Amino acid sequence: MKSEKIVLNEILYSSVKWSKRIKRGQTIQLKALDDNASLSAMFYNSSNVAERFNSADTVKVQWNAFLGKKKVLLSEMGRVLFAITGDTTDGLFDILGGISNPRVIKENFEGDATYESCRNGYFKSDRENFLIEIGKYGMGKKDMIPALNLFRKVDVKEGSKLELNPRCAKKGDVIELTAHMDVLLVLSNTPHAMDKGTYNPSDVEITIFDSIDFKDEDYVDFSDEAKRGFQNTNRYFA
Repeated sequence: MKSEKIVLNEILYSSVKWSKRIKRGQTIQLKALDDNASLSAMFYNSSNVAERFNSADTVKVQWNAFLGKKKVLLSEMGRVLFAITGDTTDGLFDILGGISNPRVIKENFEGDATYESCRNGYFKSDRENFLIEIGKYGMGKKDMIPALNLFRKVDVKEGSKLELNPRCAKKGDVIELTAHMDVLLVLSNTPHAMDKGTYNPSDVEITIFDSIDFKDEDYVDFSDEAKRGFQNTNRYFA
C-alpha cells in the first residue's frame, strides 16, 4: 500500500522524544534496531488537536483490546487516524498499560540516574517527554491522552489484573501505520511503564513514505466497524 518514495528517514534514539505531522495517505514505518524496542505514542488531528486518539472507542468499536494488522486507531469523532497496515511483531501493541512518570522510572530501574548526576543522560519518563513535545504545539497537561504503546503488550489475567507480557520485539521488527487524516504524531522512546530492570530502550528507525491514493479494495479485509470509520473519515475530506 505504501509508495516507494521515502520522504523522511531518521533514527529515534533511546529515551528521546519525537513529533511530526503525518499527511493523509502517508505511511510511517517504525523499525526496532535492537531486541528491546519500546515506544509510547500520542496522536491528534493536526488540523484540530481537540480531536485526538480515543483508546476506549478504538477498543469498543472493534470489540478487541488487542491490536494488530488490519485494526484501526480511532478518534473521538469515530474517524480513522491511523490504520495498522504492517506488523511483524505478532501483535505487540498495548492500549491498556499507560505511560511512565518520574516516580515509576525511579522505582522500576536500577540506579539513580537523575539530571543532577547524569545531565542529559538521565532516565527520562514518558510524561516528561510528552509534556515537552506537545508544548511545542501550544498544548499542555490538559491535552495529555491515553497513549498507545508499541513493541510491547499487556496481558489481562484473572479478569482484570494487568501483566506485562515478557515477549519483546526482535531486532528488525517493523510496525507500519498509514494515516487517514493529517495526524500530529508524538513519540517517546522510553521503557514501558510496567517494565523493570535495566533502562535501555532500543533505538528505532523512522521512515515515512510518500502519500498514496486510497482504494476501497485496500481495506476489504477490515471489519465492518473499521469500514464505517473509513467512511466517516472520507466524508470529512470530501
